Amino acid sequence: MTELIITEKPAAAEKIATALADGKVTKKDHNRIAYYEITHKGKKIVVGCAVGHLFTISEKEKNPSYPVFDVEWKPNYLKSKSSFSKKYLDTLKFLSKTADEFVVACDYDLEGSVIGYNVIRFIANKKDAKRMKFSTLTKDELIDSYKNASKSLDFPQIEAGETRHILDYY
Repeated sequence: MTELIITEKPAAAEKIATALADGKVTKKDHNRIAYYEITHKGKKIVVGCAVGHLFTISEKEKNPSYPVFDVEWKPNYLKSKSSFSKKYLDTLKFLSKTADEFVVACDYDLEGSVIGYNVIRFIANKKDAKRMKFSTLTKDELIDSYKNASKSLDFPQIEAGETRHILDYY
């Protein structure tokens, strides 16, 4: 059994891995993107990061004459000339294949909630995950946040974040 903890930033992934590790933190990489393997109370945990938004809003079909209000989430690298985010997306996809439990540990705000949810649904192909909520990256708070993680994602916050993204796009 392996649990994947998804963070929003690389530094947060390292801090969470260090805080939760019973012993040694093993730093690994996939396509030159770092992730961490630890054991916490006998459970194998992998901590990876999303490095911000890996997905963005895009029109389903473009029309040069008028705006189209039928939108969907697409990977950033398909819309952007930079493939920077593709390596992170591919790494999380690689890590998701061996995980059977998922925890979102992105910032507890609208953006972090949307980032985590998009990873869960588009990369891990799951409908829900546990949710860590913390305001600092201190060891005690991260351990407490992991121990008391909610059993489900914060869907009202996710919906508010998605709505804001769609309205910003329009």
